[in-house]
Amino acid sequence: MSNLLAICAADEVLEGEIKGAALPDGTRIALFNLHGAYYATNDTCTHESASLSEEGMVDDQNVICGWHLCGFEIATGAAVATPCSEPLQTYPVKLIDGIVHVEY
Repeated sequence: MSNLLAICAADEVLEGEIKGAALPDGTRIALFNLHGAYYATNDTCTHESASLSEEGMVDDQNVICGWHLCGFEIATGAAVATPCSEPLQTYPVKLIDGIVHVEY
């Protein structure tokens, strides 16, 4: 069974930027707005544990880790640039009355 957590207003997740947030268990997640579609992934790079919301950057449909330039497809979490090989965990996102909700 999954839970739905209200994270923030949709207008707080700016296009081309990464917003960090936390789930109730303390897991850090990264929120993205790609052309009005919202996505959530783990905030921690699978290569060296860098925070994507603090050290990363959005490049088209990918998030690039600032430490070693690993890349991940935002929508799927797939690793798309070395040295990363492990995908990011993704979370379903729902926009309800202008509020971004994450299912976990």
